[in-house]
Amino acid sequence: MKFSGHETFPVREGWLHKGMKLVCESPELFLDEEVADYLGVGRNMAKSIRHWLLVTGLAEIDAAQSRGRSMLLQPTDLGQLIWQHDPYLLSQGTWWILHANLVNNFDTTTTWSWFFNNFSHDRFDRAVCLESLRRFIGASQKRVPSISTISRDLGCMLLSYARTVPATNDDPEDGADCPFRELGLLSYYRTSGYFHVHQTAKHIPAFVFGYVVSLSFPEAMRESQTTDIKLQEGARKAGGPGRVFCLNSETLFETVSQIEQESDQFIQIAGMAGDRTIRLHCMPPDEWATLFYEASQEIVNV
Repeated sequence: MKFSGHETFPVREGWLHKGMKLVCESPELFLDEEVADYLGVGRNMAKSIRHWLLVTGLAEIDAAQSRGRSMLLQPTDLGQLIWQHDPYLLSQGTWWILHANLVNNFDTTTTWSWFFNNFSHDRFDRAVCLESLRRFIGASQKRVPSISTISRDLGCMLLSYARTVPATNDDPEDGADCPFRELGLLSYYRTSGYFHVHQTAKHIPAFVFGYVVSLSFPEAMRESQTTDIKLQEGARKAGGPGRVFCLNSETLFETVSQIEQESDQFIQIAGMAGDRTIRLHCMPPDEWATLFYEASQEIVNV
């Protein structure tokens, strides 16, 4: 479990583009003492950018080129794909993919994974959420981090996703420009002090949906042509589409039905009421991501 690395900063608009530019073009600069100047941010923000590149799956440690504590970064296959097709990370589909990677990364983004996979409240205040996380950690490992460490990590996660209602003239330091907020998963109501998780149906690109399913269901990557996943299992499985997109069985059905209309070649609803399944082609995550960006490029070129 890990509850640090982001320096309490939610990822900000433009940060990952700046970081990927260095990783792809001059990775050695990340080891320079002046890396913050190259990125145009503060020293702690530079550390945060490096953290977000790693935990979202855009970059990884280049073991072949690293020496001792001087660990060079290199783009992952996904990072190279996004740098080629969406270098400024303007597509919401890109942010859904990065969000899915955070939810499926329990070892290094424990609070993110716990919140979307294990926390069962759709309306809550911060104190309840913090206590639930503390109990989860206590039941999972003998040594529990300090409450201040857990609180900072939880605060960063909530700031990353929660839109304030009613909207305010946000302080530039509070994470208001975090692109994960645009996914519409969480709201914070100032008058009551409560957060609300939005479990409504969402418009998810077909290939992004396939990417998420293949992350959590090994059978979706086998060599057979298609696989069927029970709708209820898709809603409940840790790291699966229900958890990542904040959907219950009903809204998952609505979401997949909409996807089916757009791309029934790859993803369909099968079976009758009470025994519905999600039928999709079997592919590993990177292949789904490639299809998504190729399709997006075709739309741009039309």
